[in-house]
Amino acid sequence: MSRRTRLIGIASACLVGALAVGTATWSLATAADGAATRASAPQSDGDRHGTTTVPVEQGDLVETRTIAGALGYGTPTSVPGAASGTLTWLPQPGQVVHRDEPLYAVDERPVRALYGTTPLWRSLRAGARGADVRQLTENLAALGYDVPADDVFGARTGAAVRQWQRDRGLPVTGVVDGDQIAFVDGAVRVASVVGQLGQPVGGDVLQVTSTHRVVSVRVPARDAGQLGVGRRVRVLVNGAGGAMPGSVTDATPAETEDGRDEVDVTVAFDAGDRRLPAAASAQVVAEGRTERDVLSVPVSALVARGSSGYAVEVVDRDGSAERVPVEVGLVADGRAAVTGDLDEGARVVVPS
Repeated sequence: MSRRTRLIGIASACLVGALAVGTATWSLATAADGAATRASAPQSDGDRHGTTTVPVEQGDLVETRTIAGALGYGTPTSVPGAASGTLTWLPQPGQVVHRDEPLYAVDERPVRALYGTTPLWRSLRAGARGADVRQLTENLAALGYDVPADDVFGARTGAAVRQWQRDRGLPVTGVVDGDQIAFVDGAVRVASVVGQLGQPVGGDVLQVTSTHRVVSVRVPARDAGQLGVGRRVRVLVNGAGGAMPGSVTDATPAETEDGRDEVDVTVAFDAGDRRLPAAASAQVVAEGRTERDVLSVPVSALVARGSSGYAVEVVDRDGSAERVPVEVGLVADGRAAVTGDLDEGARVVVPS
């Protein structure tokens, strides 16, 4: 092993070690859209036997974080049983339930899904006001009934409720309660069935998820700020081709057995017309620090200068070489941003 090769190994190890301090969860990758600089092919220098050179490049250098995750449907949520009676029908895991379709049945009466984020915590009847009433009217309107778009249970809403009950073969009371409906956050996929047929309703009946595929990852709480809700990321799914655009839709504290502070992050993405596997490992790639329009060289081109920093070996057109001191900035994608007496296109020595 030559002295230069040993020095390069030391320089690279020092840079990687410095980068890893306090940021063990960060890895380096080229941005899929080409924003990060791409290394040019090495070139042998015929005038200096055994020497390989590459050009100094100018462009953007992007630090990215790559986090392992899993493709799925997100964290399940519970559907509590609010009806009174005996469970007489339950859906199958994997079944998708849309608006006005049965979630489960009690005493052979279906409890239907309506969309909304506010749970049904009371009977809805004439004179009631609130977010749950607005959810009811929005669902009735979506089903084609004549109702006002407000949060007041008035005469028109009562008439629409009675007509909906007639159409569904329910007792026509003009009152809606947990024996007839449950609010869920849009169309849902049954993740698991908790209730048991023939048993009284009590506690949770189902666990449901979104119908959309998402990637779930878990990160230390100290890093969660890099994956805040709304953050744009890229998603790679094993077996599904290249990166897909995505964004963080949810971030919630995780429960861990060893008491560590971690956060579960959900990432939605646009798969377009790609066919996704039923289950697969995945990666979420988030951009971090970026340096614009900088000169950069491969990390392997850096030579340690003892305690005084780093240098690169520049080969002139006549084949002569000069060691040029440089200051090292951001390191990403195997390249280091450098400042010094260098120009774009100058050729620097790298290991063969």
